[in-house]
Amino acid sequence: MHIRNLTQKLDVAFVIKDKWHLPVHKHTHYELQYIIKGKGQHIINEISCPYEKGDLFVLAPQDTHFFIFQERSAICIIKFHERFFEDFLKDDDFGNALKRLSATHRTKKAGGKHKPMIRQLMELIIEQHRKEKRYNQLVIKNSLALALTLAAADDEIVFTPAKDKKIQPVLSYIDQHITDKKMLSNEKIAAAFYISRDYFNQYFKRATGSSYKKYVQEYALQIIAQQFVNGNKTLKQLATEFGYSDESHLSHAFKTHFHQSPSSFRLQKQRR
Repeated sequence: MHIRNLTQKLDVAFVIKDKWHLPVHKHTHYELQYIIKGKGQHIINEISCPYEKGDLFVLAPQDTHFFIFQERSAICIIKFHERFFEDFLKDDDFGNALKRLSATHRTKKAGGKHKPMIRQLMELIIEQHRKEKRYNQLVIKNSLALALTLAAADDEIVFTPAKDKKIQPVLSYIDQHITDKKMLSNEKIAAAFYISRDYFNQYFKRATGSSYKKYVQEYALQIIAQQFVNGNKTLKQLATEFGYSDESHLSHAFKTHFHQSPSSFRLQKQRR
């Protein structure tokens, strides 16, 4: 089974093709697929569900899926980890809404009376993502939270069986302790989730398709890249914060992962 990981808290991407390009796969994160145009079948956890323009699908961690396009389709794909909504989850109502979307028999396709409102919210998210202006991330986050809440409240639902989603709390733990190498040791994280230390690496690889060490390294580098581009921290400060021995070691790791130096990466991003 092909497994796709997300090494940042939120990602917005688009697929515009005549044919779906990926094999059957699962994710270690939440994923929304908003159908901008096109028709076909969306196979989720081995159950086929037709799609058309304006449909929104909500996938929880460990769901499997792929598309069969009957005509050229355009899909906005929004990926996020649960901790992206850490502040929202303090609200019991939102927490319950997200749990409903992750339950054994849950809403997969938003429809009914909320569909027009969900469509407006998704179009707003797409517009804000393309603009990349001040406060657009705040608009995207609030719009996405509202779309999820409306999807959870929808009366017209399509049921599919859920897959194992135990890995999500592990990924949230990694996010919470990403700057603390001691807390991310195999011993600490295995003990935190009552998993045998000897079995943990095997469990993580099976659930994510990536080794534990590689996932943590790549996740940390994604956060470092975001902070280096958007924040006021120097590379030296980030090296210290994330446990690198010095700036040169971080620069080497950065270049290996992103295939360009930190300064070139920042310049490229800031020109957009």
